[in-house]
Amino acid sequence: MPKKTPPHQPIPITSQQLDAAYRWLCQQRKDYPPNADIWFFRHAWEKNKSRLLKEIVNGNYVFSPLKRIVKQDSQVIHLWCSSDALVLKVLAEPLQRQLKLSKSCMHVKGHGGLKQCVAGVQQQLDHYQFVCKTDVKSFYESIDQQLLFEKLYTHIENKSLRRYLYQIIHRTVEYGGNYREITQGISRGCSLSPIFGALYLKVLDELFAKFNGYYVRYMDDIIIMTKTKWQNRKAIKRMNECFNQLKVEQHPDKTFIGRIEKGFDFLGYHFSREPLRVANITVKKYVERFIRLYEQQKTKKATSEEMAMVLGLYVKRWRRWCCAGLRCIEGKTYFNEYSDTPSVTRVAEHAC
Repeated sequence: MPKKTPPHQPIPITSQQLDAAYRWLCQQRKDYPPNADIWFFRHAWEKNKSRLLKEIVNGNYVFSPLKRIVKQDSQVIHLWCSSDALVLKVLAEPLQRQLKLSKSCMHVKGHGGLKQCVAGVQQQLDHYQFVCKTDVKSFYESIDQQLLFEKLYTHIENKSLRRYLYQIIHRTVEYGGNYREITQGISRGCSLSPIFGALYLKVLDELFAKFNGYYVRYMDDIIIMTKTKWQNRKAIKRMNECFNQLKVEQHPDKTFIGRIEKGFDFLGYHFSREPLRVANITVKKYVERFIRLYEQQKTKKATSEEMAMVLGLYVKRWRRWCCAGLRCIEGKTYFNEYSDTPSVTRVAEHAC
């Protein structure tokens, strides 16, 4: 007879883990407006901490509906309340331990991260001739919740954790007093979503585990490199069959299939037989952000010193991000291709 799961299993969360999640939350929401719930949450933290920890461990915590918020730029987001965001963060570590995610999924904590993924791809280029670079169209939104539940329940026996995961995935959103259940996809801005994304495509990682080529994934950004065109076609066919089973599809505008020397973009960088460099689209977004900051400082009537300090800090941080962890990146950054505003280039050069 199969082993029965006990009716109640405490979730192994410590006070230290809760404190670490609290510090993370405070940092994440430090710039929220004065009427945001984070300030009330922080004010009552010492008073409510013990009770909250007990609720989480015993499986009695109940998640609230998300708030639908329309930002100034008309972007719509679904925001977890501060208490829920804290619980999501503290659940991430025990959940990841139980799922045993593939090492080829690089965005998962402890698996290398973005820069190691980029460096790994660059190191392997000389060994292969053909590449398939793609990602999943609207990945978070297209995840089938039932399939995700089945995958989670295969690994998770703790009933309390299962109940939490059901609430997190099958969530409710509130706007103007109206409530809507979300029955498709997973939440953006949720600490568990990268883990859910890693698990959902784990079957793809396993499919290419003993692959006669190179395979790596960062969330839904996928690279497959092969020595021959035939191997490339076969790998793409296997990948598409897997996508069909998962009810997802490739993003047509973000897919490149062909010879490596033609060049392709991946994770913000451009790969080819030439030295690694920042992708054109990455530079374009950087310049656009630079111009917005410049215009914001003009609107605030900032002095030239204040403007140089703000813009200079942004430039230095961006360039540091571009080169950090990568020895083989081409150092030049080109502005003229994307901006005909002379002041942008002059301020950027002065700030550096």
